[in-house]
Amino acid sequence: MDFLGGNISFLGLELRVFLLGIGVFLLAGTCFSLISTPKAKDNENPSLIQSLWLFFYSCFLKPHESDSKGTQQNALESFYKSQAGAYDATRKRLLSGREDMLALAAAQLALKAEGVDSKNNKNIWVDIGGGTGWNIEAMSQFVDVPTFFDSVYLVDFSPSLCEVARKRFARLGWTNVKIVCQDARTFRLEDHEPVLHNGRPRSPEASYFSQQRPRHVGANLITMSYSLSMIPDYYSVIDSLISLLAPNGILGVVDFYVQSQVDVSFRNYTGGLIDRHVNFLGRTFWRAWFDIDRVALEPGRRDYLEYRFGTVLNVNTRNYVLGAIPYYIWLGVRKQPLSSSPPHEIVEKVDALVTESPYLSPTKHSDMLSQAIEKSTPEIRSKAFDAAIVNLSSNLPLPSFFYQNHHYRIYYDDQLKKHTQFNNEYIYAFTWEDTRVDERILKLKPDDVVLAITSAGDNILSYALQGPARIHAVDLNPTQNHLLELKVAAYQSLECHLTCQAEHSNTG
Repeated sequence: MDFLGGNISFLGLELRVFLLGIGVFLLAGTCFSLISTPKAKDNENPSLIQSLWLFFYSCFLKPHESDSKGTQQNALESFYKSQAGAYDATRKRLLSGREDMLALAAAQLALKAEGVDSKNNKNIWVDIGGGTGWNIEAMSQFVDVPTFFDSVYLVDFSPSLCEVARKRFARLGWTNVKIVCQDARTFRLEDHEPVLHNGRPRSPEASYFSQQRPRHVGANLITMSYSLSMIPDYYSVIDSLISLLAPNGILGVVDFYVQSQVDVSFRNYTGGLIDRHVNFLGRTFWRAWFDIDRVALEPGRRDYLEYRFGTVLNVNTRNYVLGAIPYYIWLGVRKQPLSSSPPHEIVEKVDALVTESPYLSPTKHSDMLSQAIEKSTPEIRSKAFDAAIVNLSSNLPLPSFFYQNHHYRIYYDDQLKKHTQFNNEYIYAFTWEDTRVDERILKLKPDDVVLAITSAGDNILSYALQGPARIHAVDLNPTQNHLLELKVAAYQSLECHLTCQAEHSNTG
């Protein structure tokens, strides 16, 4: 008993020492804050030590005050005002994935811009919750922001962060960037782009109650960088993005999240669930931790986003620099792809590409279907068609397969055990066999159709060089097919890069 009592006393002493240490740290921090608090002028560019202290104090010590009305804007100011000047210096490591999201969005924009007359189309970017404008400046790594975009709108509800953004773009001299300190729920693009409505500006009330909005109006790009998790009324904001986004526009989101795989295990429209699951302890800890700063990590935000839009790309990863914080990168488009066409025509067109059946050609579908019924010939339907019908009947987005720029991959259920057994790992990175032997034996002709195991994809590429009519690459391991897609994309990018270099040399 004495030994047990001694242990208890020792633990009690440890606890008191620990609490005393925390008290000393807080006291020292408070004194340091009072002594080293910079003047208003110096607060715009605090030192690294001051920035770290402001971040720690604002996030974990400073009480979040609000006025008698308890508005969201006042709550944001209570949190950001004292650390606005230090925001960028302290978020570089915390907010991972922002540059990756911007790079992916820029690539999508560049692809969609090919063959489009830029004189008759305006490139507009709206950054919801853009804060200090860091994202917009970071985008200059991928496109020339002042010339690529006709207008860039930074929408944020914090006056302090908006002021930092104004000074940033005044310093850069980017006149096409406009700072809008406004609730994202009430932001209407037509109120800032009157030319979109024949020179007649519209009020927020008119745009809000309008049921019919011109289909050509919208932003080519909308981004939300770690802002969705900080918006209390996220349903209305996500809903407003539907009318804000152009028919062929891109929506890019990067944010924190926690979610169980059970929640999404029966969905076929989210584009895969790799690394999406966060265990119980992780979900509980991170939700409680971020709740201190009014950052909400409940899965409903991401779920509603994926329900309202079609998924183009979905990445789940962790910020291992700071305790493996879960975050995701998501790119999406309108729920109905290629808005100029009805959903059934899109589904039929993709189905025809997969099955190569003349009965499924959208232009001849009705006539051919009648003939097929008369001859009692059953129609050939793909798995993609069946999945699309199920989704459309349930008012769900189409499977992510339908929103891809190139329909290389035939739709499949990536959650089947026969696919998941490979644990998202490829086995063959390259092919050892000499493809010249195949070339001499097969002697492929323009009307030949090839069926081959994908493996590393090298043989498939060698067959493509011989120019057959079509090649079907089949593999039980999905990652081998992904590897082939990556190699095809690399070849396409190389061709574009060389062409662009040649054009630049000729013009130079």
